[in-house]
Amino acid sequence: MRTLRTLPEALADAARTDEGYVFVAGGVEIRRSYAEVHAASLGVARALREAGLRRGDLVAIVVNDAEQFLTTLFGASMAGVVPASLYPPATTGDLPRYFELTAGILRAASARAVVTSRELAAGFEAMHSICPGLGAVLSREQLDRPPREPDDAPSLDDIAFVQFTSGSTSAPKGVAVTHRNLSSNIDAVSGAQGLALSVEDVAVSWLPLHHDMGLVGMTLTPLYRARPAILLTPQAFVKRPAEWLRAISRHRATISFAPNFAYDLCVRRVKDRDLEGLDLSCWHIAGCGAEPIHGPTLAAFAEKFRAVGFREASLLPSYGLAEHVLAATFSPRGRRPRVEQIAADDLTERRVAVPAAGDDQSAVTLVSCGLPLPGHQIRIVDEQGRRLGERHVGEITLAGPSVMLGYYKDDDLTRRTVRQGWLHTGDLGYLSGGELFVCGRAKDIIIVNGRKYHPQDLEWAVDDLPGVRRGRVVAFGTTRSGGPDRVVLVVEPSGTVPPAALSDGVRRRIADLHGLCVDEVVLVPRGTVGRTTSGKVQRAATKARYERGNLLTAAAADEAELRA
Repeated sequence: MRTLRTLPEALADAARTDEGYVFVAGGVEIRRSYAEVHAASLGVARALREAGLRRGDLVAIVVNDAEQFLTTLFGASMAGVVPASLYPPATTGDLPRYFELTAGILRAASARAVVTSRELAAGFEAMHSICPGLGAVLSREQLDRPPREPDDAPSLDDIAFVQFTSGSTSAPKGVAVTHRNLSSNIDAVSGAQGLALSVEDVAVSWLPLHHDMGLVGMTLTPLYRARPAILLTPQAFVKRPAEWLRAISRHRATISFAPNFAYDLCVRRVKDRDLEGLDLSCWHIAGCGAEPIHGPTLAAFAEKFRAVGFREASLLPSYGLAEHVLAATFSPRGRRPRVEQIAADDLTERRVAVPAAGDDQSAVTLVSCGLPLPGHQIRIVDEQGRRLGERHVGEITLAGPSVMLGYYKDDDLTRRTVRQGWLHTGDLGYLSGGELFVCGRAKDIIIVNGRKYHPQDLEWAVDDLPGVRRGRVVAFGTTRSGGPDRVVLVVEPSGTVPPAALSDGVRRRIADLHGLCVDEVVLVPRGTVGRTTSGKVQRAATKARYERGNLLTAAAADEAELRA
């Protein structure tokens, strides 16, 4: 393992090389050497100190532009200020709701300042009355200063940054990681016993920087290794997924990570004409993580892009979470994804992963996420915290130098989550041959007549039905009306199948594959099923809206539009 370094130390080391970032937006590529990024960040550090911020103060960063976000993050760290990344609004359609949610985060974190864009500054200025600790709202454009070395530097045990989780299962929580946590995770991931990154590696990413995979995995890891990184915007990928693949081909990138939905989007929306001139033979590490990994999706991606040089052995499933900085396990490099077909009844009822019979139509397909990082540990435990043997399903717990310092200003939650050095993830999984297979989240399990069902399995079962918008299905159990769990599927229709036929099709598919009766299929307007910053469907948020009775159905939306 390399000598551990703080974020400012890693940036200073990289600034002595000729490498840097390439920022891509609107078809324009702007290259900034690490030396240029270092100088700009020193100017931001100076400006933050001149604005009255002191060591240990928390500054929230709400900035969309990647270059401005990074120089603000680095500058805050250089100044000894604690940077906290908050997601910017996805659209300007519901800014009052966005500011309401963000104000709660700022109050809980006792934020002393916000750095944002000119367009959003007025909205944050209006928060002073409800965020009494908020001292300054600074537009990022105000912070450009001539560089000057700060008076003191952070130590390895100071907070590197606070990252607010995406809120797929609960309200956002501020995950505080130290420079020691950060450097330990990056060294374990990129070192000789991890992915073995070399001087030949080039990274390409479109992932948002306010999420751990985008920030740590695809932006800070290249920095710590002094390797180039090409950063596209998330919007460019969503509008034209082929742009991601073209950037990999054009820059001869060797590594790029993305959630499962990104690979699925490429399979569905990249046309044959987009393959012309594409060469993906350079792509040696095609990482997949951040959300449940669907084996058929990876297989379909490998098949579709094999003609342009992509190799299935480049696919690298992984598991991680912000509370562990980023990664916790990786599959071995150069191996095709390891997939197991598991008997559903044994998995959900007995909580044992038993290989399914060859003709078992209800079998669950699970993908190995690989082995723990070097210097880190993983174990599976039952509800009482007792360690379970291989192929027994329980909660995934992690230990090692990557485990977070804690949830920012929430000691009670930290104590419940990190116990005797072990991080309790809330995720379910099992070990087979030492490799981790993830089954889902403990809180999401649906129980009907004593049987347990994972919502991801139900969602995937109907995701490819004609008339369903891919990736816009949520399954959950609810006891809103009293009694046992009622099974509800919330589906965004594509508009190609009549509503009644679509609902019947969803029910039949679930019954055929899982022997389960769906109590209600709710067809909702496009955009209702939200995603977190990491691409997960917002299952808990959708369920909460359903239970409050304010989930607008597609039929009601059509009727309202007609009346208008």
